[in-house]
Amino acid sequence: MSDIGRRRAARAAADDPAYTEKVMAIREAAVRVFRAKGLRVASLNDVAEEVGMSRASLYYYVGSKEELFRDVVSEAVTANIESAQKVVAQPLPASRKLARLIELLMESFERHFPYLYVFVQEDFSKIGGDTETATGSWETTIREWNQQYFDLVKQVVAEGIADGDLRTALPAGVIANCVIGMTNSSHAWFRPNGLMDASEIGAGMAQMVLTGLQPETRP
Repeated sequence: MSDIGRRRAARAAADDPAYTEKVMAIREAAVRVFRAKGLRVASLNDVAEEVGMSRASLYYYVGSKEELFRDVVSEAVTANIESAQKVVAQPLPASRKLARLIELLMESFERHFPYLYVFVQEDFSKIGGDTETATGSWETTIREWNQQYFDLVKQVVAEGIADGDLRTALPAGVIANCVIGMTNSSHAWFRPNGLMDASEIGAGMAQMVLTGLQPETRP
């Protein structure tokens, strides 16, 4: 570990309020930069300029833009996976589980705004191979996160199709991708404190999806 790394770790371990406040300011600045420029184009110089400090000073708090990106998104993404796991484990009809997954994801976008959107708007397949984000453990972590959440949604849809609670000519995996894609695309238009809050939008989305997946009524 470098001298800067050791000093940063020591200050973090000391639970220094001033250090914590500065870290939060850096993360908020990083979110603005990542949203505006994307991870591939953004640089630590951009973040330093946004937060109003030199790049040399920034290195006392963060080692790389990839490390900073992880710090910004990891809590929100892992919280979504944990919430989805709890929904899947509940003794509810698949239709209600699917609705709850949609509602919770929209609520998370509002609660973690705009941190979570920084993650969903990135196309990680296009990030250059010279960065840590495109290789090694971080790429593996991203893929695992995405796969975990997808598998949970797909599991709910498959259960609903199997027990007749959901009707569709599409495979469960396609439905899962449609649901996730629909909610993720809200990064282009959703803002907190708008005409509708995230709970209302999530409920409306769930109703729209489930109306198209209702089993046929028999005379």
